[in-house]
Amino acid sequence: MKIRHVLIASAALAFGSSALAQEEVQGGQDCAALQAQYDQAAAAASAEQLSTAKAARDEGEKLCSEGKTAEGSAKLKEAISAISAPTQQPRS
Repeated sequence: MKIRHVLIASAALAFGSSALAQEEVQGGQDCAALQAQYDQAAAAASAEQLSTAKAARDEGEKLCSEGKTAEGSAKLKEAISAISAPTQQPRS
């Protein structure tokens, strides 16, 4: 009976650590893809949009590099939204 528990526990550890490693790789890919998406959108953004979004992008990059990929991805998405939003031009 004890051998069965050991086998189950070792299998759970093997699959659990594999899933965690996969999540870290996926998070890193998400961060890299979002940073590239930001850079592409930034090429067509106004200076006003860039100044608003830069802090969120920098924070997202920092969080991603610290391994906090969910938070970093959220910040990068926030930055992309800020530069993708239409600018408010005064009407004449």
